[in-house]
Amino acid sequence: MKPLLKKTPRWILPLVVLLILLVLLMPRTAKFNYDYKKGSPWPYETLISQFDFPILKTQEQILEEREQSGSSVIPYYRYSDEVVNNSIKAVEGLDLGKYNSLKPVILGRITDIYSKGVIPDGRVKLDRGSATVSSEIIYIQKNKRAQKYPVSEVFKVSDARNKLLADLSGKASGVNLDSLLSRSGVYDIIVPNLVFDKAATDLVHSESSDFISPTQGYISADQKIVSNGEIVTAEIAQVLDSYKERKRSFLHFKKRLIMVIWIGWQP
Repeated sequence: MKPLLKKTPRWILPLVVLLILLVLLMPRTAKFNYDYKKGSPWPYETLISQFDFPILKTQEQILEEREQSGSSVIPYYRYSDEVVNNSIKAVEGLDLGKYNSLKPVILGRITDIYSKGVIPDGRVKLDRGSATVSSEIIYIQKNKRAQKYPVSEVFKVSDARNKLLADLSGKASGVNLDSLLSRSGVYDIIVPNLVFDKAATDLVHSESSDFISPTQGYISADQKIVSNGEIVTAEIAQVLDSYKERKRSFLHFKKRLIMVIWIGWQP
């Protein structure tokens, strides 16, 4: 008969060592044999944590945070090179008559405006009821990258047209520039080159709403959880619930590891 050790897979021995270490490191009392109620005194001895553990959020806290994260949406916009190119071609094709000398200036100013980005004047509308769109921050996707920008750094269509008029002020004497730009169609050439991306906005918003951290705060080993006779407040009850859950998970993991090792030892 061959020795049992030769029949044993090589990966079993490290598991045996791990089990021994786990047993040594495990709390001596794996079960949580305490009954407690919020608003009542703690009737047992002062409870000291035997290990580090995170404080779990209540279901109500998680739902509230999910609702708050969904209350404001940062919109995503795609930078459109096509819009910019079409606008530049339109400016180049303009006939300003005796004011054609303004075309290079107009072209330069519009190019500068588009480099910052132009969005529509109206607010973005979403399908979801309670969510509102951020009026301070937007994401701009350009060259396959999305970057966050303050709304103050981009132009709305009306602002872009006013900026062009202001930049051209003094460039031509004896002419009503506002009337010229309107009559010649220059204002109509300035359209949004930042296109609202509804799919990306919905996707990112959905992910940010779903991924809420389930924990808050941390209790270290040897830290007091509750003293004898102390009133179990909602905060203390939350810590006790978290401590109880961590003990339960320790015990469950230990049982599963023992089962794996036992099955692995079978011939």
